Amino acid sequence: MHRPPDHLRHYKELALLLAVWMLVMYGMGILGMPGELTSAKMRAIHIREGVFGLLNFILFYTAGRWLFPQFIKHRELAPMLAKLLLLLVSITLLKYAIAYFVFRQDVLYMGYRGNFVPIYRSFNAYVISHTWTHAWVLCAALAYVLFRNWLEADKRHQLLIAQKQEAELGILTTQLNVHFLMNSLNSIYSLALVRSPQVIDATRTLSHLLSYMTNQPPAATYRSKLANELRYLEDFIAMHRLRTGCDNCVIMEIDGATSDYQIAPLLLVPFVENAFKHGVANQPNQPVTIRIQCDAQQFIFNIHNFKTVKRKDKTGGIGLENVRKRLELVYPEQYSLRINDSEREYDCTLQINW
Repeated sequence: MHRPPDHLRHYKELALLLAVWMLVMYGMGILGMPGELTSAKMRAIHIREGVFGLLNFILFYTAGRWLFPQFIKHRELAPMLAKLLLLLVSITLLKYAIAYFVFRQDVLYMGYRGNFVPIYRSFNAYVISHTWTHAWVLCAALAYVLFRNWLEADKRHQLLIAQKQEAELGILTTQLNVHFLMNSLNSIYSLALVRSPQVIDATRTLSHLLSYMTNQPPAATYRSKLANELRYLEDFIAMHRLRTGCDNCVIMEIDGATSDYQIAPLLLVPFVENAFKHGVANQPNQPVTIRIQCDAQQFIFNIHNFKTVKRKDKTGGIGLENVRKRLELVYPEQYSLRINDSEREYDCTLQINW
């Protein structure tokens, strides 16, 4: 995504802060004005909240975008206090000059009251009165800076988490791909040894499988179309049927509109690969059975296989170990994995709540 230049983002931030600031100032001024709003009172609101509210905003924005961020970055207290004092003196003198030479009766004598009672009898009285206003403005600026820094730190933290997840998923996917590729090449090699014409179909199917695998980005939030994932699974099963020569040794049943849903890619094939590795490979009366159900609430994947008398190893291999880790990354607290492992049968059910 194209990111706007820094100066444009700063201008947008300035415009938004100014709009919110003036809206709050005018709202407080109107709500705090006693009695009916006359033209004289509205003039006083425009002067106090408009003109002097804008000057207060300049103090807020200067402290919030320059003074406090520099202090947080460099941690130099004395220079910050000197700059803060200079800023306060400058803004106070500017406000008093505008009040004295332009809006003397309206500000120094509160002209909207009609009787011109002298409110600020001296410059010191004006400064003392506005010290509290400046203190609140500076507190608001500091709170804004701290809140903005917290948002940026949280954004960086979330970005680091996402990058870490992508790196972990990339490693896990690479391990699965290498494992799958070795098994597939072994199958094609077996067909080539006996000069089977099916080696051509097997090579073409493997090409489709590899193309799908390499096009899946290693992002925890990425979802592939469920229909594409199942098509990939069917190609994987086709590879197995070519190797064993038994079309009825794998039964796959699908219930639901698969085109309507999405799923994390390359999540199901390790279960099927595990069944092929440890199950009966070429007995139609003891097939590997795969059942898939999906609706708007959940996705259920069940696979069952009979075990061979002589198992190749006692573990589920790196495939199932990695798929557990991937499930924790891509579907945290959204899935359940139930495995029933007996002496002669293996049954696994994965349920994902969309």
